[in-house]
Amino acid sequence: MKQEMINRIHQMAITTWDIIGGDVLTVMEEMGEGNVMTRDQVIESISDADYMLTHGHDKEAYEAWKALPTWKEKEKILTAAFPHKRYGW
Repeated sequence: MKQEMINRIHQMAITTWDIIGGDVLTVMEEMGEGNVMTRDQVIESISDADYMLTHGHDKEAYEAWKALPTWKEKEKILTAAFPHKRYGW
């Protein structure tokens, strides 16, 4: 996959987290689970239920990411988009 497409996937993932992250953290807080998520939890959250397609505003990048044959490859690209070990407020 070309670096340009990887960059677009990163942007799609970051945009998705920017949109849903506050809500996810608020629900966690309300459920008594704190307000910090690991990078793996963030990646799982944005990957769920086609959130990146809905909120990422880049159908072509989403389809390129979705077409990767293994979760390991998909996860590797998303991990690079989220460099921190934890996310929260």
